[in-house]
Amino acid sequence: MTLSVATNIPYGNASDVSIEETKDSATIFFAASPSDGPQSLWFCFRVKTNKKLKHIRFVLKHPYNMLMGSCDLLNILPVVKKDNRQWQRFEKTYQFYILPDGRYEISWVLNKPGKINDVALCYPYGTPELENLVEESNGYWKKDTIGVSTENRPMIRLSNDYSFPDSKNSGIYIVARQHSGETPGSWVLDGFLRYLMSVKTQDLIVWAIPLSNIDGIEKGRYGKDYFPLDLNRSWGKRVLRHEILVIQRDIARWQERCNPLLGLDFHAPGGAEGDGVYFPTTNKGNIAGIKKKQIYWINRIGKTVGKDYMFPNYRKNARSEGNLKNLTGLEFTDYFDFILKTPGLCLEIPYGINNGMILTKRDYKEIGKRIATAILEEKMEGENDSTC
Repeated sequence: MTLSVATNIPYGNASDVSIEETKDSATIFFAASPSDGPQSLWFCFRVKTNKKLKHIRFVLKHPYNMLMGSCDLLNILPVVKKDNRQWQRFEKTYQFYILPDGRYEISWVLNKPGKINDVALCYPYGTPELENLVEESNGYWKKDTIGVSTENRPMIRLSNDYSFPDSKNSGIYIVARQHSGETPGSWVLDGFLRYLMSVKTQDLIVWAIPLSNIDGIEKGRYGKDYFPLDLNRSWGKRVLRHEILVIQRDIARWQERCNPLLGLDFHAPGGAEGDGVYFPTTNKGNIAGIKKKQIYWINRIGKTVGKDYMFPNYRKNARSEGNLKNLTGLEFTDYFDFILKTPGLCLEIPYGINNGMILTKRDYKEIGKRIATAILEEKMEGENDSTC
C-alpha cells in the first residue's frame, strides 16, 4: 500500500476509513466522526503517498448522518493543502452515488495530488492564525488569557482597548466558534478585526473571543449539541458550561468599561446550506425595545454586506429557545437580549458555496470587513446627528 490516512494532525477528524488503489490512482472512503456528539460534520485528515498519482478520489460516507440542512449537497466543497502550500478549494468534481439499499455517498476528485495532502471540510482556523493576526496588528490587538477551558486550555480574548470604568465609548463584544468546527465564523471575524486595525478605530471598545470552544477545536470535534449541552445552549443566569462562566465574567468587565452597543456571535449553518449569509432569529416578544434594535442592525448590516453575500431576506426563523421562564439553557444572543438588555446578533456563514459563488478566505474576510464597515458608519452617523 502506497497511501496512508492520519488524523493525528491539528483539528484531525475522520473515521471508517478504507483505501482502494490502482496503478496511478486511488480512492479513499471516509466518514466524519461525531466525536462524542450527536451531530457530525467537520472532517480534517492527512493523506500521504510515496508515489506519483494521477488523482485521488475522496468518497464521503454516511452524509445522511451529518448536519447538512435541507439543501443541495452540491454546496459542499472541501479544501485541500498539497505539500504544505496554501489551502485551496477542490475542483468542482462532485459525484453522487445511490447504493442498492438506499444509502448514498458523495465524492470529489483531487487531481495531481502531492506527497502530503491535508483535506478538510473548510479552511481550518486555530491558534496559529490567531497569533498571526495579533502579530500583524502591531499592538492594536491585545491578547489576554481570561481563564481556562474545561480541559485546561487557555481561553484567549482580544481587545483593542481596556478602556476604564464608566467610559462613555460604545462597545461590542464578539464570540466565534462556540461550535468548534464552524471555521467560516473565524475567518469572518478575522476580516472584521483586520479592518478595525487597518483604520485604527479607537473610540469603539471591541473585545472578542475568537476560539470559544478551544477544546473542541484542538480535538477536531464538530462541537454542536454534544453532551450535555454545547456552549451556545449553556448561557443564562445559571451557567451550564465553565467556558460560558469565563466569558460571562469577561462580559461583565467589558460592560463596566463601555456603553454596550451590540453582541455578535459568528457561526456556520448546515454543511450543504449555500443561499447566503443570514441571521437566525425567533419570534420573541419585544423585550425592552431590543427586538426593534435587532431588526435595525440586521437591516443595516445586511444592506452593507450586500446581496452578493447575503440571503435575500437576511433573516431566517431558525433559532431554538432556551428556558425563558427561568433564564437557563439560553444562547449567546438570548443572554444579550434578555439579561444584558443589549441587542445580540448571530450570523450564519456558509462553508462552501454562497449564492453560487465558491467562497475563499478572501471572501470571508470581505464579509467581516463589510460588517465592521456597517457598524462604524452607523456609529459615525449617530455622532454627527447628536452633534447637530
